[in-house]
Amino acid sequence: MNSFNSADAAVDSRAVPRSDRKYFTIAQAMRALPLVRRIASDIQAVEMQRRELIQWAGTSLTEKNAELDEVGLGRKFESLSRDMVRLIAELSTIGVELKDPARGLLDFPAIFEGREILLCWQLGETSLSCWHEVDAGFAGRRSINELNRSPETVG
Repeated sequence: MNSFNSADAAVDSRAVPRSDRKYFTIAQAMRALPLVRRIASDIQAVEMQRRELIQWAGTSLTEKNAELDEVGLGRKFESLSRDMVRLIAELSTIGVELKDPARGLLDFPAIFEGREILLCWQLGETSLSCWHEVDAGFAGRRSINELNRSPETVG
């Protein structure tokens, strides 16, 4: 575990590194990216199917066949939901956090200057190029080049 400055902890207790969490260096996250990309793509596809199913159910059911359709729709939705849980568990096993299944938005926890940060990636991006503070979210994304001076992040 990397050490951290108690002054940093006082600023934002959510940014304090935790012993129960996997942290990535940039190099480790880059090596994991091909597998993570495949899982994220599968998650996005399942999420789109779930959304389409919900939309179809809301607009296509008639009173005459609603009960039959609801049973079939329910089974399909449950199957897709089980797929989603399995895929999210795969990411969790790797140590990656899913933030938005529709966008394929993911975070890799990392340590920078003794505090927790998140290396941020989403489907469609060719490489890992952004990070943000734990409480900043996607809107607070910054260039990963800012992290190159930290051996605990670079690896």
